[in-house]
Amino acid sequence: MPRPKEYQQEHVLDRATECFWQHGYTATSMKHLEQATGLTPGSLYNSFGSKDGLFLACLDHYNDTVIGERVRHYLKPAIREYQEAPLQGIENFIATAFEPGPAELCLGCLMVNTSVELGPHEETVRQRTTEAMRKVLQGIQYSLNGAQAKGQLSSTVDYRQRAQSLSLMFNGMLVQWRGATDKRWLKNAMTSVRELLMSN
Repeated sequence: MPRPKEYQQEHVLDRATECFWQHGYTATSMKHLEQATGLTPGSLYNSFGSKDGLFLACLDHYNDTVIGERVRHYLKPAIREYQEAPLQGIENFIATAFEPGPAELCLGCLMVNTSVELGPHEETVRQRTTEAMRKVLQGIQYSLNGAQAKGQLSSTVDYRQRAQSLSLMFNGMLVQWRGATDKRWLKNAMTSVRELLMSN
């Protein structure tokens, strides 16, 4: 029995997203995408219209799955561990972003990588990267607000401003991660994250 079309498209988006994530938009060729997805150029164009169309679909897919799932797991959690320790949830959300991704490569964040590569020049891309970063910011705000409600963060702290600082620090770390050959700075950066989380 053939796979449902929805399943096939999900698989294609998974593989194409990994391809763009690994190479970046500009360096990803149609040949890369054919090899990654197993589809012919005709099938890709019929489904997505163009390389641009496929890339935008991949950004939406990444935002819904990778970022959305991580925000739900660590920052707006259903699991008791992070409900009871929201500051730990934020720390783990940031720390795990620097673990190996597809093909055991440490790729950082597709949205941040794309923002650096294309964001200032492509409005449709900028809208998607902005929305992804807003989702993360709102998740951090949610966790900090929860920490205040539990008495784990002083009520005098402006949690929205603190979330903005953490979000900016996180995005800067992601940019640094892709450009630095020596990753030892990450330990110091995570120490700064913890200090900011705990500062009253």
